[in-house]
Amino acid sequence: MKELEVKTKRLTLRPMSDSEIEALMEHIDDEELHTAYGEMLDGCKRDPENRVWYAPWEMTLKDTQESVGDLCFKGPVKNYAVEIGYGVRPEQEGRGYTTEALRAMTQWAFSQKDVVFVEAETAPDNKASQRVLEKCGFVADGTTGEEGPRFVLERPLTNWSPIYMLFGMSIGMAIGHFQDQMIFGMAIGMSLGVLFGVPFNSSEKKKREALRQQRHPRV
Repeated sequence: MKELEVKTKRLTLRPMSDSEIEALMEHIDDEELHTAYGEMLDGCKRDPENRVWYAPWEMTLKDTQESVGDLCFKGPVKNYAVEIGYGVRPEQEGRGYTTEALRAMTQWAFSQKDVVFVEAETAPDNKASQRVLEKCGFVADGTTGEEGPRFVLERPLTNWSPIYMLFGMSIGMAIGHFQDQMIFGMAIGMSLGVLFGVPFNSSEKKKREALRQQRHPRV
């Protein structure tokens, strides 16, 4: 089976194996960090089918294979959302690696089944982390978690109008070709495409609002 990887301009991101996590833990002196990796490892072993949502993903430079940090999701999809955490080695800070990795991993997450929201939280005084989130399009969602303010990034809504317009235009052109009315057929097809696309857009917006309410019900 091909190893799962996500590549960016400068980085390769991949979920670490159980043995790699164990080896990493042997060199961690920080008790809190050691516990965090232990919880990730426990999730990987407890739920192997969903281990990509528990395992730390190592960030390595493409040109030198040097490890510069890692990021992880904090469990499988729940209420159409996953939470992400990240960290870069102190000597690698300020080079944009975290922003580059976070952008790639959020896009990867959105390509997975049922993921509509990617969430993150950061300490109130960690302005650098907050800037990274903002650069990646995250916005504060008005709630606070164990670490601090929570941020969320939503999967972009599909704009159905141009999709149906192009589809309708293709059909209209085909019909117009046989009727020797190419322009007329194309215009009719485009109009029908927009007519069908608008209701789909409206439906998508209503579904998205329902999912937002499901994440944070109003009291």
